Amino acid sequence: MKYNRITRAAVVFGGITALSSPALSDNIVIGIMEGYEAFGFGNPEDIANLNSSIRDQLRGENYFSRIFQWDAVDEATNYFNLFPNSQNYLIGYSRGGYQALRVANNLDQQDKNIKRLVQLDPVRCGGTGTYAADNVAGCAALSINDVVSSGPQIVPDNVEVAKNFFQTGGGITGERNVTGSENINANIMFGDASINHSTIDGSPDIRDYIVSDLKSLADNNVIMSGLGGDAGYGTLAMTRNDDGSSSEITLPFSINLNGNIYDRMFINNNGNVTFGDDYRAFTPTGFSNLPVDMIAPYWGDVDTRCADCGEVYLAVPTADTAVVTWNEVGFYAADASKKNTFQLIIRDRNDLVGDNTDVEFRYGQLEWTTGDASGGANGLGGTPAFAGYTGGPNGAPQTLIGSGTSSVLTLNSRSNISNDGVWYFPFRDGMAPGVTPDNPLLPDVQDGNWEFQFVTTDVTQVVWSDPEFVFGYDFVGLNGTLFRSVIFPILGDNAYSLWFGALDDPIYFADVIGGVEYLFADMGFLNGVDFFRVEGVDLDLMLDPNDVNGFVTGLSFMNTGLVEWSQRPLVVQTSEPPIVIAMLMLSGIAGIMTRRRRKDKRHKNEKKN
Repeated sequence: MKYNRITRAAVVFGGITALSSPALSDNIVIGIMEGYEAFGFGNPEDIANLNSSIRDQLRGENYFSRIFQWDAVDEATNYFNLFPNSQNYLIGYSRGGYQALRVANNLDQQDKNIKRLVQLDPVRCGGTGTYAADNVAGCAALSINDVVSSGPQIVPDNVEVAKNFFQTGGGITGERNVTGSENINANIMFGDASINHSTIDGSPDIRDYIVSDLKSLADNNVIMSGLGGDAGYGTLAMTRNDDGSSSEITLPFSINLNGNIYDRMFINNNGNVTFGDDYRAFTPTGFSNLPVDMIAPYWGDVDTRCADCGEVYLAVPTADTAVVTWNEVGFYAADASKKNTFQLIIRDRNDLVGDNTDVEFRYGQLEWTTGDASGGANGLGGTPAFAGYTGGPNGAPQTLIGSGTSSVLTLNSRSNISNDGVWYFPFRDGMAPGVTPDNPLLPDVQDGNWEFQFVTTDVTQVVWSDPEFVFGYDFVGLNGTLFRSVIFPILGDNAYSLWFGALDDPIYFADVIGGVEYLFADMGFLNGVDFFRVEGVDLDLMLDPNDVNGFVTGLSFMNTGLVEWSQRPLVVQTSEPPIVIAMLMLSGIAGIMTRRRRKDKRHKNEKKN
């Protein structure tokens, strides 16, 4: 007989505590030292933008990133010491560039290595000795152009690679010869004479270098570990149980989930966290009409009472990150014949303006879908697990593709950010992906196509999605989904061609532009369409490598509720078919053509294999 036994462990996190166990994954730990802020020289906005770019580009990777004031040497040292095994990346600008050396020296005395040290026009002013005292007496010149680094600056032996980007464009003169570092004239290297002391930390070229270098350090481990405890995942969230929960956990940050704000949560054994109360249901029912708000990486009937089963862990390694890990957990009834490992990571994006949260689902081995009390046999069949989250004032509940079916087992081989087993959901001001064009829905990549699904509440609601950037796309409605309208992005020459008809032999219909909502009913398709094609994306543009968005498209649908569609990449160009004029005359909608491209050739394409 199925029963509920609630086993709780009181857990409260209001600060940061040191970790004590060896890491199982190589987490990248980034510390950024600001410049001295007196006289308006600190440039905190550019440093903040650098940090946000790093965090955006490292989505789905095992990282931690934080900014420190120029003189917070001890605080920065303690931050790196939170992680017993990590790839440490230290960045410093201006006076903070020199202070970064002091952090490195402190860590050297503690036998802790630094993978990279990047200084941006570092300045040492005042004090004596190799590592001067925290004063800026020599920096208080009447003019910014009179401030010259007093040197010397020496890289300690624990730094693997050090680079000093100095400038000759004007303003404060930073150190140009740091001993033990590769000293690089940024003006010459990047061919930009305008880079000066006040702008070097905001240089797009230097930002791109740092981001690219950080990406090269990614360890490709899907499950984040190195978080303390014997297993490397932090502390036990609860004792072994069936259908149990933790006590209410106080977080050091708040979560805005679809307009509902929380700073406390419950961890439930059955593969989810809830807000406001715990939740004991072992058979998943989807995310509508639940009595609590929920985020669920794998809501199924987890049972950890078996001797060979793993357990559930919680880690709050920094003040902006919480990690919940279900490690090698079995299923009801106390069955360890199949095991699942999955993880929920919640990050406070306090580097961005507004109330923002990043949510990640991560999946290791997935072997079972269902407990015996949910109609399963040997961990399969019955009512399989669900993954997703509940809705709120700002949006409807959303479910990952494959939930409630045997395909939920493939969550570890799929992704919406091209990193198998990792799923990323940025909530911006409480709005989930897909609600606004600035935060589009990211695709589930399957067989070279981009798959999407979303729950709509109104036929006029526009859902924003974002695939990778290619020449063109086929939009295909799945399981009866019909498109009502489309809005293409404004990019390049802002000119596209629109096609309808059969997927294997579409017919050119009209030229369209970005930024306009085209209703298919106005084109004669009163009941919507289940397929259309767009071509003419200007690949010569290439997008800003630090802009995580690609071809953001708005879609509305003929039905409310669950809508599903595929967006298929097109890559080859050929000539325009001769049917164009006849098609326009028959359609009677020549007036919708805002303009025609004056090109001898049209583009047709083939799907990627």
